[in-house]
Amino acid sequence: MGKKYDVLILCQFFHPEVVSSAILPFETAEDLVKKGLNVKVLCGMPKNKRREEKPLSKETINGIEIKRLKYAQLPKASKIGRLINYFSFLFAIILNWPRLINNKCTLVYSNPPVLPVITSINKGLFKVKYIFVSYDIYPDIALMTKQIKQNSFLHKLMNSINNRVDRNADRIIALSHDMKTYILKNRRGFDDSKITVIPNWYDNNGLDVLSEIEDDEIVALRKKYSLIILYSGNMGIAQDIQTIIDVAKSSKNNKEILFIFTGSGQKVEHLKSEIHNYQLNNVKFYKFLTGAKYIDMLKASDMHVITLINGLEGMAVPSKTYSYMAVGRPIIALMNDNTDIAKDIKLHNLGCVIKSGNVEKFLDYIRYLQNNKTEIEKIGKRVRNVFSENYTREMCTAKYYEVIAKTIA
Repeated sequence: MGKKYDVLILCQFFHPEVVSSAILPFETAEDLVKKGLNVKVLCGMPKNKRREEKPLSKETINGIEIKRLKYAQLPKASKIGRLINYFSFLFAIILNWPRLINNKCTLVYSNPPVLPVITSINKGLFKVKYIFVSYDIYPDIALMTKQIKQNSFLHKLMNSINNRVDRNADRIIALSHDMKTYILKNRRGFDDSKITVIPNWYDNNGLDVLSEIEDDEIVALRKKYSLIILYSGNMGIAQDIQTIIDVAKSSKNNKEILFIFTGSGQKVEHLKSEIHNYQLNNVKFYKFLTGAKYIDMLKASDMHVITLINGLEGMAVPSKTYSYMAVGRPIIALMNDNTDIAKDIKLHNLGCVIKSGNVEKFLDYIRYLQNNKTEIEKIGKRVRNVFSENYTREMCTAKYYEVIAKTIA
């Protein structure tokens, strides 16, 4: 049977992909290896990557043994395309089933949502324990955003699968307390001792928030505008992009304010259309930024926006929150106030929590900071303190190690 691994990490996206759902598992794997665990990874062949050379199908990086699988990678804007991608990756995993067996446990992620089915069956057949990392709650998100219909075949099938996956999991990791509450309320068969809350994080090692911005284009923007408002990350079904656009429309005659969007997703084309149709010269759009340019953009901005549409509380957590916090800027949270993020912001005065659609409150907060520039620095210090006390890489990956150690003991 060969070497027995402490943990197999099973996920669709992994290094050198640049999305957070790839970066976080990679950093988890690195830190687990540093703590003495034998780690291997089964993942998809990357599409969006930093490095130019083609990733190998099999390689070892920093002690992590990685096997990458080819699968269909159709545009995500199409529902059919996403389903084909999901099941293509699932089929690739099935063809590599022997790699799932000789492990003490599997750490499996909820992306794609069908993936944990494999670990549930694997546990039944080969007694391999598994820990389910719930990044998103499906099919609940799909139902809430009207991607599927209530009591449709797909809805019933996914509910049945998820109830089995959740019951069979040895442990579940939720990204927030509101997600844990949602799982306990909407999934049957276990108590809260089975669920551990571990938030996502941002690796701020080497991040100097006081260093000069180096990118010439961003330097020019910083000189031109007195207030820059940044939204970065996914622009999909879970994000309220329209409220930010409406605020930009209301501010289009204020030449001192710039709104920057950077990222990708289903709503990008709508954003571009709004910028064109309303001649929003106060809005700039960039594709997904990484590395030094992303850091410069974070540092150049005066405030950062995160969003979660009404009704998705407990089903998802905006992962960009933590890179925002690491840099230390006021945060505008377009979401209901019963999420962990909103509670943090209110408790520690880290910015402003605004319900989706409330353009006037958003505008009021912009005016307040524009007229009270010293507040930006004061709030930023509080944001960095909360980050340092709760959301560093070392703190969060140590919690993963604790959960895995208990599972394989």
